[in-house]
Amino acid sequence: MPAEPGGDEESGASGGPRPDGWVVMLEMSRRRWGGDLRRGQIFRGLAQRTDATMINGFSIRSLPGLAGWRWVSLMLPLPRIGKRPRLAAAEMLRPDVLKVARRAIDPAVVAVYDDPVAQHATFNLPMPADRVAFFRTRLRDNLAAFRWQVVPTASFAELVGLDSGRVIVAGNGTDTDHIVPGEWPEEPAIGMVSGATPGRGIETLVAAAELLRAEIPNLRLLLWLIATGGESADYLAALSLQFRRERWIQIASAPYGDLPHALRQATVLVVPQPPGEYTDVALPVKLFDGMAAGRPQVVTPRLEAKALMERHGAGIAAAGDTPDDLAAAIGGLLRDEALTRRMGSAAREAAERHYHWPVLGDWIASRVLEREGLSPGTG
Repeated sequence: MPAEPGGDEESGASGGPRPDGWVVMLEMSRRRWGGDLRRGQIFRGLAQRTDATMINGFSIRSLPGLAGWRWVSLMLPLPRIGKRPRLAAAEMLRPDVLKVARRAIDPAVVAVYDDPVAQHATFNLPMPADRVAFFRTRLRDNLAAFRWQVVPTASFAELVGLDSGRVIVAGNGTDTDHIVPGEWPEEPAIGMVSGATPGRGIETLVAAAELLRAEIPNLRLLLWLIATGGESADYLAALSLQFRRERWIQIASAPYGDLPHALRQATVLVVPQPPGEYTDVALPVKLFDGMAAGRPQVVTPRLEAKALMERHGAGIAAAGDTPDDLAAAIGGLLRDEALTRRMGSAAREAAERHYHWPVLGDWIASRVLEREGLSPGTG
């Protein structure tokens, strides 16, 4: 693996790129949540295979850190395309960054893992018109510039409007070295990891857990919630106040470093994504982290999440989206310890074999190199 850069999170490179080499833009400083892990890992296998120059970050300030590449300038003519290193970006680049980068680097492959406009619409979150225009321009420019796009699911690519002949469907991943199973809790517990935002199924899960407590009085509900902004922080504060007297409900945060300890406190993990075109095609990182933790998961009947659970025997999909639907699915697992543990073991095995980032990243590298007409073992 190439040496990682020094310097701050906005700049740095492991050395000047060869004209026939690769430049890989990654997130190598932050580990706030799963998306950071993906941005740091998705093209590391490609960087290793090609002895790539690695850039930390996705801003214009990242580019001057390339040793010997300070000639990148809009005032200079484009070099011949055959003499430019190929670029792999773990995040769609802003239009201004892309414009500068293309003066020196040949955009080969970019990871397209979100559509903020569609996501906000699904969760009924407002988005200013200028932000909508920015995200649409960013998507358009990245699709025009990069030959290949790595995506989580084929259905996501279709929803976003990508050319199926240019996509590499890779799924999502986790770190099975960091997130490991632990002892099962002595008392039954339901766990949920989520951003603190209305519409993410938090209230529905609370109602489902209340139904189950009539039969399982020692049941606990563990909510690991993260404030993602000012309104989110207000919502989280109100939620904490609402349930402050309910000792069986625990609301806490779980930074990525603490996530292994948090997840192993649960018997069953729940990902209650609401209905919507976007949630049907998404595969959140928390699904894969839950698999790495060796816990079965209950999901609402979203297309891709349901298929993932069924494919690996790692959990079950509720029949619908009501508290009764969730309670029936969760209760079925809590009443059957053998099934719960069997699904937990299957989840962990699938995470190790298919979704551990070094494994998945190596698979992605092979597909990218094949698309570029290069030997899978070289750059």
